[in-house]
Parts: sequence; structure tokens; C-alpha cells
Amino acid sequence: MDIQFPKIDGFVPISIPFHEKSANLITANLYAVGKGPIILIDAGPKFPGALDYLEAQLKVAGFGFNDIEKIILTHGHVDHIGLVKNIRKAAKRPIECFLHPDDRLKVSFESFQNNFWGKEEEDFLTRAGSPENVRKKMRDRFSYFKSLADPLKDFSFLKNGDHFSDGDYDLKVIHTPGHSPGSCCFYESNRKILFTGDVIIGHITPNPFVELKKDFLNIPNYQALTIYLDSLEKLKALEPDFVFSGHGKPVKNLSNLISSYLKHYKQRLDLIERVLKKKPGSIYPLLQDIYPNMPEGDLFMAVSDLFAHLEVLISKGRVCLMDTGPPEQYCVT
Repeated sequence: MDIQFPKIDGFVPISIPFHEKSANLITANLYAVGKGPIILIDAGPKFPGALDYLEAQLKVAGFGFNDIEKIILTHGHVDHIGLVKNIRKAAKRPIECFLHPDDRLKVSFESFQNNFWGKEEEDFLTRAGSPENVRKKMRDRFSYFKSLADPLKDFSFLKNGDHFSDGDYDLKVIHTPGHSPGSCCFYESNRKILFTGDVIIGHITPNPFVELKKDFLNIPNYQALTIYLDSLEKLKALEPDFVFSGHGKPVKNLSNLISSYLKHYKQRLDLIERVLKKKPGSIYPLLQDIYPNMPEGDLFMAVSDLFAHLEVLISKGRVCLMDTGPPEQYCVT
């Protein structure tokens, strides 16, 4: 799909076609900012041919890998960090890379070595009531993800309020957790451009992923959907002229899109409550009622999303955990 971006001086969008079969993400978007040297926002997935495609697009803009001074990552998922190692190798010199510390485990050698799967994931799905054959499919699915990236080493941390600046741009870091604990947006105030990673996507509603390793976070009592809704409120106050996502087309009206997200989440909360009123139970049997057209490859995402909504419903006193199981059993209050 050919993605059209507005022409802005000192800004080069690079959209890598998304080959991953189950995703409806369309493209993985990277952004080169500056007139040289440049800063690269995100590093895409390590699809076959992706590095050559990136090199060709940079060349059209008059740049090469040697012109990249820094890479700043919106978050630590494999489709955003995938080419960091290869870009550094192609540049034949160190390139400083930045990531929020709350996503550091996602890019670690240990996570890749374990295929992004451990006791926490296994226990979570068991508590959700997922049968063994389903858990095996999810383990296999997660093992595939390591082909999309290499673990990161020699990277620096960024934090909320940091600035990446030179004479051509001033990018402010806005920590917007929810999709992942370390998700960040970058706001270029001179041109009023907001780079959103996966916090904002124009053609789908982003998923707030459950975080199973909370001991490593700097966010007390982390609940993915609750904190994601707080992040949306942060962004709603910005009023940018341009909104560029990690996937798909530019967003035309941020305020309207956020309003549609909020409506979507409210409707899903209400739906979950209605379903539980008719048939209290565990998460896995509820999936068909809540996500009737869910692709098999998105099973873990659906379990995670449903759990994140249940956390909100429990916090509001609308749902309770009636049996810790496993599997855990939920009902309306």
C-alpha cells in the first residue's frame, strides 16, 4: 500500500510494507528527522529486504546510514527495533540508540533467548483458562517474533521531558505508557508534528498489552488500559498539525480519533460486563463473544486485551474475581 505523507522540510517518512501475515498494520513507519546529520525514529522489523529498502529510501532523500546520528525508539516491540543492529553495522560506526527504561526487558538478550516466553506467560494463560494446545500455539507464535529483530545492547535511556535537538528540529519526549510500559511519543514543536509509535494508529484501535513483569517497572500498580487512557488525555491536549504513527497513514484529526478510541473502549467494557452477567467464567471461553473474528495468531493479544479491560471493570466495582482458580473466574458484582 502506497502511504502518502505531506512534504515537510527536514522530514523523511519511510514506510516498509508489513509482510507479517496475521497483522493488519499495513506498514512499519520510520522517520528521518533533520537535514544532516539525521535522527531516526524507530527501526522497523527485520523483514527480508527491509534494510535495502531503508537504504534506498534514505538515498532518495540524499542520506546514507552514515548520516544517522541517533536512533530513538517509541517502544521496545520487535517491529520497531528490528534493524538497529544492521543499521549500526552498515554505518560502520557506533550509533547511539535510545529507549525508555520500562521497555528494557523487551529488547534484552534474555527475552530473545527465551523466545519472549517464560513462566509468567505460561501462568497467565493458565489462569485465563487457555488449554494446553492453545498455549503451545502461542508459544510457537512468540518464537517467531525473534526473527523480526535482534536483541539490543549498548543503548541509552530516555525519559519524559527529554529533548533531542539541533538547529533543524526539537523533539520532546512524552512518556505515554499503555501499549507498552515504555511507550513514548515525540513532539516536534516547531512544525507541530507528533510521532506516536503505536500509541496512536489511524486505521485500528491500539491494544494496551498486559505487563507480566511489573517488578522491573517504575510505574506503581501498572494496569495497561487504565494508564493508556491517561496517556490519551496527555496527547489530546497537544493539538498538533501533523500526527505520524508507527503504522499506516498519517492521522488527520487527533482529537476525533482519540474520542473514537474512548468510545470503543467504553463499548467493550460494557460488552464484557453484559457477557459476564449472562455467563460468569474465565477469560478464554469469553473470547468468542468479545472477539468473534479474531485471527488465531492474535490469541495472546486478545487474552491480554480482555484482561486489561477486566482490570478496569474490577477497579470500578462492576466486576469481581470470584475464584482465583486456576482458571480465574469472573462475575459481575
